[in-house]
Amino acid sequence: MHPQIWIEMAEVLCGTGTMTFLRYFLYVLAAALLSALVGGLFATGVALISPEFVKGIVFPPDGTSLPRYAAAVGMIWGDILLGAGVMGFCLGLGDARPDRQSLHKKED
Repeated sequence: MHPQIWIEMAEVLCGTGTMTFLRYFLYVLAAALLSALVGGLFATGVALISPEFVKGIVFPPDGTSLPRYAAAVGMIWGDILLGAGVMGFCLGLGDARPDRQSLHKKED
């Protein structure tokens, strides 16, 4: 699907200018799903290239498909690590905005 469709769906759900908390929640949800997808794809690629490396790290049960198991573990860790990193970066950007009001007013 084209990214514009997702933006239009968010505008329909959230409205423009109203319920901004829902819009930001959907942004965070989309970012979490994207980071899980990236982590799963990365782990699957590593499992296909070097299965011994992955077996030494995650210890999958016998008879389990290693790329599928690595994808599941990669999705979890991708969401935790990438999602937390992106969220921390975005919170830092929000805090560094020049137009935000300070909690402490300056005295003239």
